[in-house]
Amino acid sequence: MNSKDKKFSLLALAVLLTLGAQAQTLPDPMVQAVRKAVTTNPEVQARWNGFKAAGNERDVARGGYFPKIDLTATTGREERDTPLNDYGTYNFNAAQLTLNQMLFDGMFTANETKRLGYAKLTRYYELLEASETAALEAVRAYADVVRYRELVDAATQNYVEHKQTTQQVEERANAGVGRRVDVEQANGRLALAESNLLVELTNLHDVSARYLRVVGEKPPASLPALPEPFKLGTMPDSTTALMRDGLQGSPTLNAAVENVRAYKTAIESSKAAYFPRLDLRAYASNDNNTGGISGGTRVNGIELVLNYNLFRGGADKARERQAVDQREQARDLQEKACRDVRQTLSIAYSDVRSLNEQQKYMDQHRLATEKSREAYRQQFDIGQRTLLDLLDSQNEYFEATRSYINSRHNQATAQARTLAGMGQLVSTVGVKREDLPSAQDAGQDRAGIDPGELCPIEETLVDTMDKIKAQTVIPQRARAATPAPQAAAPTKVSLAADALFDFDKSVLKVGGAAKLDELVAKIKGMQLDVVIATGHTDSVGSDAYNQRLSVARAEAVKAYLVSHGVDVKRVRAVGKGETEPVADNATAAGRAKNRRVDVSVQSLVPAK
Repeated sequence: MNSKDKKFSLLALAVLLTLGAQAQTLPDPMVQAVRKAVTTNPEVQARWNGFKAAGNERDVARGGYFPKIDLTATTGREERDTPLNDYGTYNFNAAQLTLNQMLFDGMFTANETKRLGYAKLTRYYELLEASETAALEAVRAYADVVRYRELVDAATQNYVEHKQTTQQVEERANAGVGRRVDVEQANGRLALAESNLLVELTNLHDVSARYLRVVGEKPPASLPALPEPFKLGTMPDSTTALMRDGLQGSPTLNAAVENVRAYKTAIESSKAAYFPRLDLRAYASNDNNTGGISGGTRVNGIELVLNYNLFRGGADKARERQAVDQREQARDLQEKACRDVRQTLSIAYSDVRSLNEQQKYMDQHRLATEKSREAYRQQFDIGQRTLLDLLDSQNEYFEATRSYINSRHNQATAQARTLAGMGQLVSTVGVKREDLPSAQDAGQDRAGIDPGELCPIEETLVDTMDKIKAQTVIPQRARAATPAPQAAAPTKVSLAADALFDFDKSVLKVGGAAKLDELVAKIKGMQLDVVIATGHTDSVGSDAYNQRLSVARAEAVKAYLVSHGVDVKRVRAVGKGETEPVADNATAAGRAKNRRVDVSVQSLVPAK
């Protein structure tokens, strides 16, 4: 074996080991449940039969390329009496063989075959979408059954703890060392624990019924818990990678793209009605005693047949307009699919990351409350804790356990939602049906989807937990109360807009910048509360235009102040347009006064 073969073998072995390690994280009953859902779920089967039907429909259209051969045969007995002759009664028979070959049909057959090929691909991606949905529902059903079995166990333990506490309190009360009110309080908390247990049992029944609907069989009596940490598959390392790979692989979006291609081709099919149809026809007949002629007659022939419609009442134009409208409708549905998939991927991926981090905090909370519960019980036994302290600690521990269990299973479901949205859940679990062809085998002839062109990636920016922690300033508690600073009287400076901006512009002039430098020098060193830049205009121009101009000029002043050291959080920009004049707009001098930017400075001074 040469070195190249050795490298290939080692690479293949590494891939197999990686896949094997990944598969080991998935409980076998989960994989079997997903496989059964993907291969036997009625909705998936319906999509499978729809895909096969679409392929057969395309073959129907393709048959237009081939000749049509018809055989017509008749036999009978007739009586013929004409003014010239009485033929009497006689037997007759006839046979005719006809061959018809389409030579030109305005490209209808070609376009219709292409359209139905795209329709077949649409059904193919809808089948993939149904398979991904069935796999997701199977994972969710499995995770929920395991989840609520764990919650039933937790609620049962919580009930046992409350029952033991209630018995202990009753024994103390009966011995005269406890209060009857504690017994009532313990009985009330015991009833709550029983109610919680009943709720979890009801939830377990509901998710078991859903498991039966999705998988087609009842959940086994024993199901392995989800591994900790649970890793369903390889997640994208960034939102950009998620959107790039997810949009390209999404069955929903691919189905919408093929649907648009089908309706675009339907427009070309509708134009075939504007062209003539040309057929080659050949025929051979053998008649005996037909048409009143005694004896046999043989006729053979070949001909070209042209059929050209001259008027159909505007139906052809209407059909073309219909096809155009259907194409636009398909494009709208494609845009909707783009937005839906983008939202689904974004939310699911965010849930994966946030729930993964949330689990750590919830586990810490659960462990801390468990320790405090044990400490409270020991202190209660020796009289250092009240009954209320003990019951509260037990209830807090139960709620912490419930939250931790829910977060684990929600995180597993979020991984499945992410992979299903990307069209990768079925392949990740490894349960693809054997009879499913590849996209190329199904007739795919295009490259992948370009998300930047078809479905632009727009990431939703949200601060992370670490970023918020880093930016948050925790105030230190003062040793002695100090008076809060009070706001001083605001200082208002009115700057003529003509000195700051050129006419009809919102970009600061050089001289305008000098005016603002004077303002910056005045407010330096102040403990600023807020600075408000308010733009005003005269009445020349429309209200909407003046409003936009006033806002733009106020924003320009704000940007200048911020660039020269004023805290951006303290500066606001407001546009008033022409609504607050200080002079009459009827004169040029009045209009000049109205074109202004008022800067109001509110500072803080220590309270006296």
